Amino acid sequence: MRLSRIEFFSMNNPVRRFLQRHIEFRIFKQYLKKHDIDLTNKVILDGGCGSGYSSELIIKEFTPSKLFAFDFMPEQINLAKKRGLKTDFFVGDVTKIELPSNTFDAVFIFGILHHVPEWRKGLHEVARVLKLGGVLLIEELNSSAVDFFNRLGFTHPEEANFKWTEFEDGIKNAGFKLIEKRKILLEGFKSFLCLKYRANGV
Repeated sequence: MRLSRIEFFSMNNPVRRFLQRHIEFRIFKQYLKKHDIDLTNKVILDGGCGSGYSSELIIKEFTPSKLFAFDFMPEQINLAKKRGLKTDFFVGDVTKIELPSNTFDAVFIFGILHHVPEWRKGLHEVARVLKLGGVLLIEELNSSAVDFFNRLGFTHPEEANFKWTEFEDGIKNAGFKLIEKRKILLEGFKSFLCLKYRANGV
């Protein structure tokens, strides 16, 4: 779904970029180091890339051989393209990723599924485009965090107002093995390291 004006601003400001770089992305790097996973020169997808800052972090850290990145909002993709990154940016939907199956070594998702009514379908699509053994690094908000932000004027679909048990079941049902999870600041924010272990991801 599209972001409201307040949500669009909250995703495109220095505070958000600071948190993404120094907390969320840092945890992802710690996961990879701990489990001896090297994404250098790999084929990577940045799902829900927003204005492209996450793509910039991925390029600087891993120098991928190819980086694809999409967002649901054309406005975000226009901002991302202005960064001049060596990235294939396109407008896309996580529930219908228009890319071939078994393409990517890793997929990064920074907090978009709580905006997606069919978030389970999105997880299956991510599994589809990942290679067998591919890495999913995902950061999300659960129902308690979403309810808090809704009181501040944000809008999120009721269908994506999931509890952590539901979300973890969705991860596993999509064909992923949950390797590690960690709280980010508060219980309502968590990150996950997952590996695709089923060949068809469904």
